[in-house]
Amino acid sequence: MTTIQQLVGEFIDAWNAGRRPDVEAFLKRASPPDRDELAAQFATWLEIAPTPEYDDAARRSITHEPALNAALDAAAALRVPLAVRLATLRTRAGLGVGDIAGRLIGMFGLYDERRTADYLERIERDELDERRLSRRLLDALAAILGADRDELAPSPAALAGGQAFFRADDTPDAAITERIDVLSRAALSPAPETTMDELDRLFFGGPQG
Repeated sequence: MTTIQQLVGEFIDAWNAGRRPDVEAFLKRASPPDRDELAAQFATWLEIAPTPEYDDAARRSITHEPALNAALDAAAALRVPLAVRLATLRTRAGLGVGDIAGRLIGMFGLYDERRTADYLERIERDELDERRLSRRLLDALAAILGADRDELAPSPAALAGGQAFFRADDTPDAAITERIDVLSRAALSPAPETTMDELDRLFFGGPQG
């Protein structure tokens, strides 16, 4: 199986050559356990990637691609804070915070409904770092709210429209590429578990919590 480092290297080379590499195709080449990390590295790279030398025809083609427009629409939706999206989905489902807390208690075998409700309220007040929420929690919330899992994905860093496609001309050096790897690993690493109980791991343990 091709390693993450090899795939990132191939993707960057293809991008810089103006070949418009297909992210989904690259992800399929990675082993399933590595795909989240690979996707994170691609996302980090695209935040600093230089603009390939596209001609005018290629640029016009890119701006009219349905996939690009759909991706930009999805990115715009995700830039709405999770606090707002969660409250909206909860209202749509006709549930109170206490209702959701009670269901989480049952799903995970927890015991402190009041603290669970407090953590949920803190999410809606935008007082918790959404990047520290576990995938288990987000999946459970999606199921409770009858929502798609992507509707509760953590917000990406705010980017200007099309920024991932048209960049400045500075080419990142090896040190930046190495930094991408370090940042991606850090983002996917759970917080230390000291003094954390099961409830804390759900809300503060990171994606793997």
